Amino acid sequence: MSQIKQKENLTTSIPFQDLKDSFTPFANLETKPEQGQIIIASTPFECLKDLPVPILKLQCVLHKHEILICGGYEQRACYSYNTLKHEYKFICEYPSEVKLDGHCVVKLVDNNNDNEITLLSFGGHKYKHTLVMKYVSVWSNGNDVNKSNNYNQWIPFTDNNNHIIHIGRDEDDYQGMRAVVGGSNNHLLFITYFYNISVFDLNKFQFIKHDALPIKDGIFYHCFVVTSENGQYMTNTNEKTNKKKNNEMLLFYKRIGLSIEYNEGNNTFQFHQLPVCNNMASLYHSSCVCINDFVLFFGGYGWKNNKYIVSKSLHKYSISKKTWATPEHTLPIQLYDCFGILNEKNTHIHIIGGRNDKDIPALTHIKTKVSIWMDASQLVLSFHISEFFCTKLINAQMNLFIQYWIQIFKIKLGWINEFNKMIIKYVRGFQLLMVLQAHNDAVSSVRFSRDGRKIVSASHDKTVRIWDVASGKQLQTFRGHTGQVFAATFSPDGRTVVSCSSDGTIRLWNINAGREMMKCVKYLNGIWDVNFSPDGKYIVSGLQDSTIRLRDVHSGIETKQLLGHSKDVLSTQFSSDDKIILSSSNDKTINLWNVESGKILKQFKGHSDCVTRAKFSPDGKFIVSCSLDNTIQIWNIETGRGWKILKGHSKYVTDVKYFPDGQTIVSCSSDNTIQFWDVKSEKNIQKLEGYSNSVKCVDVSQNGNTVASGSTDCKIRIWG
Repeated sequence: MSQIKQKENLTTSIPFQDLKDSFTPFANLETKPEQGQIIIASTPFECLKDLPVPILKLQCVLHKHEILICGGYEQRACYSYNTLKHEYKFICEYPSEVKLDGHCVVKLVDNNNDNEITLLSFGGHKYKHTLVMKYVSVWSNGNDVNKSNNYNQWIPFTDNNNHIIHIGRDEDDYQGMRAVVGGSNNHLLFITYFYNISVFDLNKFQFIKHDALPIKDGIFYHCFVVTSENGQYMTNTNEKTNKKKNNEMLLFYKRIGLSIEYNEGNNTFQFHQLPVCNNMASLYHSSCVCINDFVLFFGGYGWKNNKYIVSKSLHKYSISKKTWATPEHTLPIQLYDCFGILNEKNTHIHIIGGRNDKDIPALTHIKTKVSIWMDASQLVLSFHISEFFCTKLINAQMNLFIQYWIQIFKIKLGWINEFNKMIIKYVRGFQLLMVLQAHNDAVSSVRFSRDGRKIVSASHDKTVRIWDVASGKQLQTFRGHTGQVFAATFSPDGRTVVSCSSDGTIRLWNINAGREMMKCVKYLNGIWDVNFSPDGKYIVSGLQDSTIRLRDVHSGIETKQLLGHSKDVLSTQFSSDDKIILSSSNDKTINLWNVESGKILKQFKGHSDCVTRAKFSPDGKFIVSCSLDNTIQIWNIETGRGWKILKGHSKYVTDVKYFPDGQTIVSCSSDNTIQFWDVKSEKNIQKLEGYSNSVKCVDVSQNGNTVASGSTDCKIRIWG
């Protein structure tokens, strides 16, 4: 490609004016464009004033109401775009010896002077550079930049002793690398390039970590974003910052999707695979913007059916749901090597520069409202669903799905929100992430910690074990029970585990100390279930002798017995306000108890066999139960009556749990399956098969993204 000539006031050579004739008017547009803006008809984009010069592979940084354009491929000129005045101003040029090819620019410091920031530029292909700029707004009234203080010019990056610092080893190819700033004091620079990730300490002026990414193909010009707000730029160290020990980042490139977690305390990385979008798998050099819970991708180029293409498509990834969607609208032109950036108030996305489908560097500068892309009504289902989940959808389910859509559409304006909630369950599905092995007998109980980072398991092998969810590593093993352990759960503060066993004891384990801290008086009969009260002050347990017992956590003293069941009490749970206890029993009944009086408030009958589990819904208005009669039932607490019956398991249903949204239920069974149910439709929406043994227990993390299950095959499986 020929070198691009640099001119400060270059006139438009590739205008957007010819785009307007190819679209029909935008019917709902009420506002008039400001001077220098063109509304691109029938799309949600506005065309802004063209760039002073064509720029591709550019880097941009936000400073208040300015977008700082910091050079691009073979283009050393830097400009400030004023988002209020819709005008550009020249800032400076990179030094003549610097050749820009795939560099990166990040904002380091918001200085005490509100009008001043510091930028770091580094990287490139054969000719790496490391430069900084102290930027003072070129839009300030009466602004006189003091060149003697090196304002608004690129100078070498130096340490506190004025020694020149180079970021990047000789062997590192930094073309198209991407970097973000994070750390507890926003002092760490995370750099991703080809097969690697490195951490550079901006306070120590040195690398502190080099690691290999778990990928087979090299990456460049990829998407790399921080998921935490404080990772966007480095703040003044005098300001209060969110001092997180863990930094979470996302990386996407073609068929690569990674969640990257860096633990600052022990200087280690953890990597997790993320779903990728099939429609983006063949695209290079797309642009991306991270907006709260979403990452929005623009354009790109690649090959499809052996034909070179430049895309105008947009794709949207939900961080919390780990799902992809394709917006209905597209870019007004085919584009790649552009840059996407949010404005100061996060109300608009600016897309700047790049190349068009003729490989011509563009003067493109368009913007779009963030609200358009965050509105569910602008989204359509992305049909590149994983093959795994497609095979699970049957025609009857899809018909239900479409009928529900049509029904809601006729009833209310907000139909799309309900539709999208339902659609996510179909599109996303749960897939096996890992298998945890250490128990040597059946796993009878699995429970997540409140933060979802740990799992505690109980087993017939007489042990209680704690696991790290992210890595799958076993963290601790508690031994002391002399019989099968039926249940174990974390205390609300996550510091203690309580367990119960066929040996007739309840034991409390101190997680930090790694030892037993209390053993409650041994009963003559075994104990089936145990749980903490939400305030962490009491323990409730269900015994084989048909009683429910309450104990004070600190003293271990039994404070109350609840009498009313005629057979074994199989499950117990406190209500969220600590005032009610829910129990289920071998006597086929479910009871609600007043904690203070010890009396039965309501009793639910309807199962024809033992009720193995009963759990409150998240809002406390319903109960879900499962039974050896192969059914799941939902009960209305206010009316005291059965509400719905879910049928689908062919054998005993051993455990059941609501998702946090209250709209989905997960169950497991001795038919060797885990099944997911939509509460409203009463339909099975996914079935996880492949077990060779009975699935005895299941739990859902508090964010609803992860499911854990335990089986008689001695294994714990993590699904996500």
